[in-house]
Parts: sequence; structure tokens; C-alpha cells
Amino acid sequence: MDSLAACMYETRMAQPYRAASIRISQYYVPDARIRGGLTTVLRAGWLDALPGGGIRRDECPGDDVLYCLSGRGQVETDGLGFDLTAGQLAWIAGDKPHGHCADRRDPWSVMWLRLDGPDLGTLRERIFGAGRSRMTISEGSELIGWFQSLFQILETQRVDTDLRLNAAVAAFLQILGRQREPRAHAGVPAPLERLRHMIAANPERAWLADDMADVAGVSPSQLRRLFRQYLNTTPRAHLRHQRLAMAQRMMLESSLSLQEIAIACGFCDGYHFSRDFRRVVGRSPTDWRKSELGMRSA
Repeated sequence: MDSLAACMYETRMAQPYRAASIRISQYYVPDARIRGGLTTVLRAGWLDALPGGGIRRDECPGDDVLYCLSGRGQVETDGLGFDLTAGQLAWIAGDKPHGHCADRRDPWSVMWLRLDGPDLGTLRERIFGAGRSRMTISEGSELIGWFQSLFQILETQRVDTDLRLNAAVAAFLQILGRQREPRAHAGVPAPLERLRHMIAANPERAWLADDMADVAGVSPSQLRRLFRQYLNTTPRAHLRHQRLAMAQRMMLESSLSLQEIAIACGFCDGYHFSRDFRRVVGRSPTDWRKSELGMRSA
């Protein structure tokens, strides 16, 4: 029996979460008219768990986020199990079997919230990648201050609470983003910045990996690491986005065909342009152009 299963052997779904002290417990029911369009917070709280206190679910609406203030516990999410200790945060996918449990010898005190909104899985992957959805928070006071502001919003609910919660979630994601990519906020290195300017000025150029590396003055492998560390992308993906931005501008400012625009922007043909455009923008270039120009479909 794994540690989480053993920890929660006596606390199956029929039993409530065991807590020595529930310091804060708040709920919110979003406006149904905008629930699908905004990311919001359904529940939030702060509790000191009893030894072994935990829960296991097949699924739940929204994703849970736990921030461990002290003690330790175990978390299972997205098929992965891991320990969570003081100063660490875990994001738990609610659409899959999951669970969490306080350690029997050193039970945790956690601040937590439940997020709900569109594309939570995309947010998780953007922040944590494909690995464990856990991170160490280097500036705990900032996150604790954010939780305190969240508790205040939920306590004094107003007519604009949906908007305030959406803004609070955005601030929360910014905190996590700074923790995950601290180098991105220390300034982009000169070699990378030089290449970015060159690509922005000439996205249609037939850029090869060696060409990019020569402009930056680093090896191709070093360049890939720089893009990943500072921009959280790859050189090829960055180039693709620049070409698509150029294509969007040409679609609105010229009467050229999509095939002509594709070639002018550095794509090998209209098919590859349309495929990449739909993948990134979410709709075909034809539909996007008609929509932006106010053209009606026949």
C-alpha cells in the first residue's frame, strides 16, 4: 500500500476532512451568466489538519491548490504522488482521481483554494509543464499576503466579486510564474535580445538553427536553453509566432491571397501556414480574416 493510500485508509470519501482547527472556510457561488468565461475561486480556507487527515476523490468541480505553511503531507494528482512540505505549493487536477493527506507525525497547516474556469489544464501545464504540479515558494510572505487579500474578497462579497476574483487569480498566476521562471524577470541576455530583434525585423527569412545561433553568438544547444529559460519556448516556436503576427497584419492590410501571404511570411506553402495558424490562433486564417474585416460568409 502506497503512503497516500495508507495515510487515508481510514478516511475514505464518506468521511469529512479531519482538521484540528479550521481557521478560515469560505465559499462563493459565481454568477451563472459569466461562469464559463472567467476564472474564479469557488472555495478557500486555512486549516490545521489532524494527523492522517485527508481525502480522496474520483473528481470534483475545479482544481484545488494547497500551500503548506508548516508540517508536511502527501499529495496525489494526475497519476503522480509526492510529499508536500513547508513552503511548497501543489496544484491538484480536479478532473482526475486525486487525494491529499496530512502526515501522521507532523501534520500540515495549509492555506488552500479551489479554482474554476476555462482551460485549467492549460494553466497547469503552462506553469508546471508535464511533471509534478509542485513548486517551492521562495517568497512565502507574498503568497500569504495574496491569500489574505483573497479571504477579504470572499468575506466582503460585492456585485463585482466575479471581476475581483478573476483579477485575484491573475495576480496568483503571476506569483507562480515568477517562482517558476525567475530568470525571465532578471532581464533577457543580450545575445537572446539581439536575435529577437532580428527575427522581429525579418520573420520571413529562411531561418535555420545555425543562422539563429550565429546571430546570437552562441551554439544551437545554448540558444535552445536560453529560449527555454527566459521565454519558456523554443527558437522555432518563437519564429512561428512572429511569422503568424506578420501574416495577420498582411491579411488585414492587403488584398493578397492566403497562399501569397504564406510565402511572403516565410511559410513553405499555404497548407502549412493554415495548419500553424489554426493551431495557434484557434481558427482558420480564412475565418479569422473575415471576422476581423467584418465580412459575412456566403
